[in-house]
Amino acid sequence: MLGSFPFIAGLTLLSFMFFILALSAIGFGMGVSLLPIHLWLSAAGSFLFIFSAGKFYKKENQWKWFLSIGSLSVLLMYLFILISGMFYDISYDGQVYHQEAVLQLVNHWNPFQQYLTKEQSQSAMLLNHYAKGPWIYEAVLYTVTGQIEQSKAFNFLLIAASFLLTFSALQNSQRYSVNQAIFFSLLLAFNPVSIYQSLSFYIDGQLASLLLCLLALSYQMIRKYDIFVLAGFIMSIALLVNVKFTGIVYAIACMGLLGGWLWLLKRRESCWDLGKTAIIAFIVGICVLGYNPYITNSLFYGHPFYPLYGAGSKSMDIMTSNSPKGFLQMSGIKKLYVANFSMATNQFDMEEPVVKPPFRVTPQELRPFIYGADIRIGGFGPWFSGMLVISSLILLLLFWSPKKDTVYGVGLVVSIMISALINPESWWARYVPQIWFACICLALIAWSNQKKAIRYLGGILAGAAVINLALISYPYILGNYYCTQALRQELKEIAAYHNPINVCFGEFTSNYVRFAQNNISFVDAPADIADMNIEVMRYNYLTAPAKEQSLAAIFAKERMDEHE
Repeated sequence: MLGSFPFIAGLTLLSFMFFILALSAIGFGMGVSLLPIHLWLSAAGSFLFIFSAGKFYKKENQWKWFLSIGSLSVLLMYLFILISGMFYDISYDGQVYHQEAVLQLVNHWNPFQQYLTKEQSQSAMLLNHYAKGPWIYEAVLYTVTGQIEQSKAFNFLLIAASFLLTFSALQNSQRYSVNQAIFFSLLLAFNPVSIYQSLSFYIDGQLASLLLCLLALSYQMIRKYDIFVLAGFIMSIALLVNVKFTGIVYAIACMGLLGGWLWLLKRRESCWDLGKTAIIAFIVGICVLGYNPYITNSLFYGHPFYPLYGAGSKSMDIMTSNSPKGFLQMSGIKKLYVANFSMATNQFDMEEPVVKPPFRVTPQELRPFIYGADIRIGGFGPWFSGMLVISSLILLLLFWSPKKDTVYGVGLVVSIMISALINPESWWARYVPQIWFACICLALIAWSNQKKAIRYLGGILAGAAVINLALISYPYILGNYYCTQALRQELKEIAAYHNPINVCFGEFTSNYVRFAQNNISFVDAPADIADMNIEVMRYNYLTAPAKEQSLAAIFAKERMDEHE
């Protein structure tokens, strides 16, 4: 409900990140680089936000309200920092350019006033022109903790914010018990993409969480809204557009579809309020917080999404080399079908995807989830194809018994799918994490339906979602744990040499920090004279899970092939 504990707690977590970006943008404009004070002032701003909410909703005991939400926010942040610090980011992009961006920002790079050169960073093109929201608040946290891995805490913070706002929305619907609202809110918040990117610096999981925040706020807007719902829209949109380029597209789609619904419902005043709020949010998010890249890209390169667009034939093509075998010749619908009804794999360039019967799972199919981050085939999980089949059955039954609430629910699901399908690469799960919401929303709609058959299918769909998330989480958490342990051991052994060691870091220059934090004296050297190569080091710790008994079944076929 509006003004409820979970509603304000969720907005408070969003406000913390929003204030970091706002203060950073002001600082960059004044020539001030990122400093620890950015974090402390943002925390103070969030506490002021809580106090203002207490005053607005006229809470009886404002100090108890303030201390409860404030304490929860601090406790969650502390817990997420601890969890994040326990794991190394083992992902490729995370080490090659996401961490690199964080390090450059900590080392006083001001993206509003200067571009990095190729000599300063091998990933200068991406760092200069991509959205920078996550890099900025991760860098601000790093200036305080001094531990870069702990900056992954914002992945979990956004999952928590999306859960709290969704729980508040479901409570506001008055259709579900507290336990049911908690259960479905968890299913929505723990998006597969959010799970298997949570221990890395990848940003699509954050995109998923912010989209869920927008979805929850959209429901509040339709039911009943106030200034804090509108403030939530401004913060969510401003954060979303600064996660990545597609954030702008999805935010526009969300506002357009919600505005259309309000107009059809003859809620003209609400529609105008939403329109004014959206304009403010986009101006703040794009022109102020996102001055770099959106304004700088437009002014100097002719397109806000440069280098992906705006350079003609020289525009960066990131899909040809990343598409699974055979995908470049397929239609969009066929790619979407094959990607979600095939065995999960990330060996995308070696063999064509293999379509499988729904709900069939082999142990080897769990292997890509050990490393997570950017799974191309079966990216929503091994059981997701089965979930799609059940979702289709629920949709058919709902169409046969149309009622007012049912029409609204189906309209919501269709709107979510439209927002995903406007992306020409909607086959890749991490590019369209909102597809997961469509299935869970159908389970929610079915759960509250009066017809027993539909309720039964809704329960099966929800149960399948739980099993699917377990099939993803088990290998991901264990795999990252074993990789982290192996990497720690490698770094410990290297540190024992004492003498400076010649290391070929290649693209993985962010690993300088790992070596420095383990007191390893090193020199970045060319491959031909290096004593060790980071690529070899990566191979060693990435293959560590194959040696563990708890993951033996996942690698069993691989071992048999090697034996033969």
